[in-house]
Amino acid sequence: MRSWSDSPFPSREELSGVPEGKSISQDNGESRLVYEIKDNPGWLAKLYKRPADAGRISDLQRLVYLPTVMSQADQDLVDRCLAWPTTRLYDGSDLVGVVMAKAPDGFYAPLKALSGWQDPAPLPLDWLMKPADKCAQVGLRRPDLDLRLRAVEELLAVGDLFARHDIVYGDWSYRNALWNQHTGEVFVIDMDSCGIGSREWVESPGWADPLFPDRSRRPTVASDSYKLAVLTVRCLTAQRQDPVDALHALERSTRDASLGGLLRRTLTATRLEDRPKCAELLEAVRRIRGTTASAGPSATSGSRAGADNVTTWVKVGPRAGAGAARPAEATASARPSDTTRAASDASGTDGAAASNVTGSVNLRNRSAARPPASAPEPSPSSAGSGRSGPGPGSASAAGGSGTGATPTPGSVPPTSHTPRPAARSTSRSAARRAAMARGSSGRTAPAAARRPRRHAVTVMLFCALIAALCVARYVLGWI
Repeated sequence: MRSWSDSPFPSREELSGVPEGKSISQDNGESRLVYEIKDNPGWLAKLYKRPADAGRISDLQRLVYLPTVMSQADQDLVDRCLAWPTTRLYDGSDLVGVVMAKAPDGFYAPLKALSGWQDPAPLPLDWLMKPADKCAQVGLRRPDLDLRLRAVEELLAVGDLFARHDIVYGDWSYRNALWNQHTGEVFVIDMDSCGIGSREWVESPGWADPLFPDRSRRPTVASDSYKLAVLTVRCLTAQRQDPVDALHALERSTRDASLGGLLRRTLTATRLEDRPKCAELLEAVRRIRGTTASAGPSATSGSRAGADNVTTWVKVGPRAGAGAARPAEATASARPSDTTRAASDASGTDGAAASNVTGSVNLRNRSAARPPASAPEPSPSSAGSGRSGPGPGSASAAGGSGTGATPTPGSVPPTSHTPRPAARSTSRSAARRAAMARGSSGRTAPAAARRPRRHAVTVMLFCALIAALCVARYVLGWI
């Protein structure tokens, strides 16, 4: 079951439309009750202790609709790793709760106690902070480095998604995410409390950000990046103490200095702008694991793990001597439709006919082994527009294939017309001079360079024959 796209409820629902089933928790944090909705297994209703204020109402509305303008890759991440709020629950005019998906069964496990095996319970990420022997004592799998790296990769992928959409989670800790002991996957909960741009102050003990020392500054994505760095160190080392001190153990275990260097910069930076972005940490972890980024807007950070060294725009224009393009055409950026149409027009024609392709083609992250993604990322401008309509399940399909969206880097489809490198634009006369120079240096000149020499010899022999005939006639006439 997908945690957002498969929601059976509309984006707004009356409290009476989600009848109470099995109780999950009571008076936990900001919620007074969390229960599984009757006749809808796998879907939970979370009711607040007090109705939401105006700021919370606005943020929740934007969160519910935000996946409709995400790329397909981001929607897949939401559906796999996040208890995303899918429905706002109203009691009259008051917003009193939300509907969200229950964590899949893989994030639950029975634990062995002195009295025997207990019923399956959620596995918080807290288990990765414990030694492997402690996990084995309660019947859990010993987390090795690969499982820890997988968990960290998914946490950083979620953090990168939040940063790109300006979502502030705020309460990052090892109790607000669940862990699958078999696959290493994570499932982040309490998503409904996120803010857009900033949020009210929230912090767990032991996670204080030195650049946000008090409540005078509201948490932002910059403070989230610090807490994700702390979470990364603690997940990979199982050490709860000072994360900077634990970096030495991390570098020994991963045998990779780049990740440790990025984490050190994040943890010790004295200015927010000096902290590396979450996407940089994600790329370093993927480099260690040997995985690559899925096609999606994560490329907006400037690079993707596993991408080749083609990282810019290449100008496409007529060859030397094929005619100058109009200035407007020479500077325009080629859209995907323009490039494809020009390539189709050029098929079956000679090179001169194809030389009218002008503009620029984005070759960022393109390689022969991995073709670029074909689906452009929809513009996020419609997020939070307050539109009403069918539930997230039907809206996600429209969001993944919206029309008129600006193509993301790497989304330009490959064409049959390859730009001619500038190094091959040497003129024929220059090539002939180079060939003559090679011939004069003692090498055998090519046939094209030897033709003028044979012609000169023929002319000289013809002139000598005419001169001989004239001399013979003069001598014979004198005799």
